[in-house]
Amino acid sequence: MPPDPAPAARRPAQPTDLIWCLPLLFAVILSAVATMPYWSADGATRGVGWYCAAMLLASFGLVGTAMVMARRMRQLDAQLKAGSAALATSEAQLRRAQRIGRVGGFEIDLRSDVNLRSGEYMTLQGLPGEARIERHADWVARLHPEDRERAERRFLEAVADGTGITDYAQEYRIHAPDGTLRWIAARAEIERDAAGRALRMIGAHVDVTALKQAEAARRASEERLHLAQGAAGIGLWERDLVTGEAIWSAEQYRLTGFDPAAGPPGREAFEARILAEDRLHAIAPSSAPDGGFRREFRIRHAGDGSTRSILALGRVFRDAAGRPVRLIGVNLDITDRVRAEERQALLTRELDHRAKNALAVVQAALRLTAREDPEAFARSVEGRVAALTRAHTLLAEGGWTGAELRVLLQGELAPFLAGPEQMQLEGPPVTLAPVAAQPIAMAVHELATNAMKYGALSTAAGRVRLGWGEEGGWLTIDWAEEGGPAPAGTPARRGFGTRVIEATLAGQLGGAVERDWPPGGMRCRIRLPVARVIARSRPAAEAPQLTFEGLED
Repeated sequence: MPPDPAPAARRPAQPTDLIWCLPLLFAVILSAVATMPYWSADGATRGVGWYCAAMLLASFGLVGTAMVMARRMRQLDAQLKAGSAALATSEAQLRRAQRIGRVGGFEIDLRSDVNLRSGEYMTLQGLPGEARIERHADWVARLHPEDRERAERRFLEAVADGTGITDYAQEYRIHAPDGTLRWIAARAEIERDAAGRALRMIGAHVDVTALKQAEAARRASEERLHLAQGAAGIGLWERDLVTGEAIWSAEQYRLTGFDPAAGPPGREAFEARILAEDRLHAIAPSSAPDGGFRREFRIRHAGDGSTRSILALGRVFRDAAGRPVRLIGVNLDITDRVRAEERQALLTRELDHRAKNALAVVQAALRLTAREDPEAFARSVEGRVAALTRAHTLLAEGGWTGAELRVLLQGELAPFLAGPEQMQLEGPPVTLAPVAAQPIAMAVHELATNAMKYGALSTAAGRVRLGWGEEGGWLTIDWAEEGGPAPAGTPARRGFGTRVIEATLAGQLGGAVERDWPPGGMRCRIRLPVARVIARSRPAAEAPQLTFEGLED
């Protein structure tokens, strides 16, 4: 603001004004002397002379006084104009500030309900920016329906007589005439008389729509962040190494199992949850120049006691002396990823064993299958390799966790059947472990091959019944042939198929094989230990290699 020009104008004028006032002072004194008869002997001649001289001097004094008054009037007029200009400038600046800050003033006569609204106030309401007089009902009508009751109740409580309330503040939404929604922050002071009656309210409205929108956007962003953190299993944390105080996000509590109501645990309490074999690595100081660190370790969940794999990423902040003062970081729950990696490693080893087993079977089939008939030789080898392939496909489709016994039996018998009526399967759902699927597939393939050559499947009227179930810790599979040629008795020699069945089921899986050749058709009972052949929740760490010891005589 410019300095007040009035003091500067008054200071140089004071000496001149005093000079012009001196003649007036002398004129008054001389006039008094002139009227005194004792100044002359005759009392008349000299009295008139003195009187005339005094009047002349008084005239000069009056003229000087008039000039002083005129000058002072000009100065006062200039000061008044300068003050008016400054006031106008200040008011313009105030209106500009109100317009920029979206602030509108108001004054309410609470005894007459006359509401004086400034132009800026009306602009905030979405109305023409002209000052006007309104009523309480006009304000209520513009309130958002969801805020109307609350906002009006708050206003009426504030201006009620006898409450002693002198400060009024609240926020609410209004509907502008153009349909837009605006947030208003109202602030005011309430004037009361000695009896406590509310007389007048003077205040302002501030348009805080942009602020509310920013707050809503921030909350939405925080919600998205929390959802992302929850979905990704990310916990945020910060620890002051000087005071020991810590800040944890909600996901960090969920990830570790500590009670949020108790606040972040101390450093020692958290480190105690880290598995002993991982603890030294987890708490090792950072050696990176920027203080960053990356650690993988396992913790014992404080809630359910389960083991969780954690990836910690963060940074150590140091003071000017290089001392660590603060830790900030995130913890990620990588339990599923670690389990998947372990599972992948197990599956890779499993696949390696299967590939070796398949090659071993092919080599044995090639070496031991009779070669007198090239076409029969090719069919035998192809059939045995196909049996391995079908079992391998079932295991791959099941993620190498196992294969359904019914599906495996159907797949191995189907190539040998003239129609579905030649096969009857009876048994409960059973999932075979990966280590058992291929040996059982090979055994069933050899049984079906023998039935097609010499047994029930060599005629259209023959059929095979397969039943299975669990008995006392053993999985029992019964093979029975019906409707085919009557067996000639126990074979005189052990063929390759018989040796495959014995080597895989008995030698590898620890089972037992019983065969019989009654007149109605060949019977075979296979007994396998449940603990080795029924699927567990995950593949075995080491699958036994499929061997064919004893196949060669």
